[in-house]
Amino acid sequence: MGVTSESGRIVAGGRKGTYVRLAEGPQERHISRTDLARKPEELGDPVLTVAHLSDMHICDHQSPARVEVLDRLMDPDSTTRELIEEVGTYRAHELLTAQVGAAMVEAINEITKGPVGGGPLDLAIATGDNTDNGQFNELDWYLTLLDGGRLIPDSGDMLHYEGVAVLPDKRFWHPEGETYDMRRGDHGFPLVPGLLKAVRRAIDSPGLEVPWLAVNGNHDAMLQGTVPGNTAIGEVAVGGLKAIAMPEHWTDEAKAKLIAGLFSGDPVALGMLGELEPYEVTPDRRRRQTTLQEFVDSHVHDEAKPPGHGFRAGGESYYRYDVNDEVTFVVLDTVNPAGGFQGSIDTEQLEWLDAVLASTDYDERLAVIASHHDVASLVNDMSGAAGSRRVLGDEIEQTVSRHESAVLWLNGHTHRTAVKPHGSWWEVTAPSLIDWPQQGRVVELISDGDVLTIATTMLDHAGPARWSGSIEEVGHLASLSRELSANDWQAPKVPLAEHPSAGTAQDRNVLLHLLDPRA
Repeated sequence: MGVTSESGRIVAGGRKGTYVRLAEGPQERHISRTDLARKPEELGDPVLTVAHLSDMHICDHQSPARVEVLDRLMDPDSTTRELIEEVGTYRAHELLTAQVGAAMVEAINEITKGPVGGGPLDLAIATGDNTDNGQFNELDWYLTLLDGGRLIPDSGDMLHYEGVAVLPDKRFWHPEGETYDMRRGDHGFPLVPGLLKAVRRAIDSPGLEVPWLAVNGNHDAMLQGTVPGNTAIGEVAVGGLKAIAMPEHWTDEAKAKLIAGLFSGDPVALGMLGELEPYEVTPDRRRRQTTLQEFVDSHVHDEAKPPGHGFRAGGESYYRYDVNDEVTFVVLDTVNPAGGFQGSIDTEQLEWLDAVLASTDYDERLAVIASHHDVASLVNDMSGAAGSRRVLGDEIEQTVSRHESAVLWLNGHTHRTAVKPHGSWWEVTAPSLIDWPQQGRVVELISDGDVLTIATTMLDHAGPARWSGSIEEVGHLASLSRELSANDWQAPKVPLAEHPSAGTAQDRNVLLHLLDPRA
């Protein structure tokens, strides 16, 4: 596939009952947004071209540290659905995250120039939730995909699949049809013989051909993106018992309290997880939980371009990176180490941000901020054991807006395609690679000397628009994953063209104009 201004946008291409098939639709041309400045007669010259991907959620889908069983609390027929905002611990297509990641690497490598400005691709950036559960093997798979090499996305018993897809439970998709499940029986999900072997085949990734920067996300450091690692979680992750059922005595209110507690980092909720009924799986030490410093240091190796993918060995999880003579990336770590899925930063990082932006002001550079969380999600004020104050979105936004060099903030987290003006700069949020529409962006900075234009173009991974039924190649599996993501039975019942994760035309292929602060 590729950029949607050239190859066309992927759209609904027929139905089998309630199950949506996909097809390649018409091209989606760029729309000018003049919220902050007029549209120039000529856009000018390219300053920067970057591929933006986010929320890959590279997943060990057989891990005992996963709690897929909780996801049914949001099923359409669940009595707890009205008591809970969201869960998100299971997707039928989570089997295929490594293949989707490989297909996005292929798509980025096929970019020869910016689709609007025509400049060469300078770099890529992955804005967090690169892994799904903060495990060592997931970290290794993600780095191998983006750096290049062979990975085997398998764990536990390397000869037999041990995830929930083989359990006699009707609420999990059973792609090989060994038992009845509601997704096939009631929602038209396909029968795919051989899939559980195919998803565990070795993948040879060429790696990204351009330098790439990394960003920490809440799923890169915590159990299911909400609970900080500890000894108990670590033992579960590498152990031989995996949760499969909730106790019968749990009331709907207790279940809702558990979910709310997990999202807020409540230790009582973590204790409730110990009551889940387990089944036996093969232990695997490669599933161990990683620390934040290990996440940072794992990016630092001899082949990394740029060095450390922005990080320094033993250094902080936020950094400055000067891309060229005109643009500086200011990368934040918005994950709250106290827990919870929403974000914030500490006062030390705020002071650092203010100082870096002051320097880019002085040097008349353009500053591009990057983080995992979008501004609206920076609401997590839990202070943790140290008791230090957490800085939230409003204060961070005010700090950024004081600096004329700040022109753009790239992020993810919400799994939704969005664009928002902030007075003198633009916020651009990428969708995820695990949920529909499984896209990234190409983001270009173009200037005529007076008006700076930020051109964003949606980028599809290289899996074919319509799944052929084959599972022989990585691209076929990525294509299947995209189709499954378009059929989330918990999602709003709207036409695919109106799916909130894909945003509107005003959020996708857009030309965002603002005054060039260097003029």
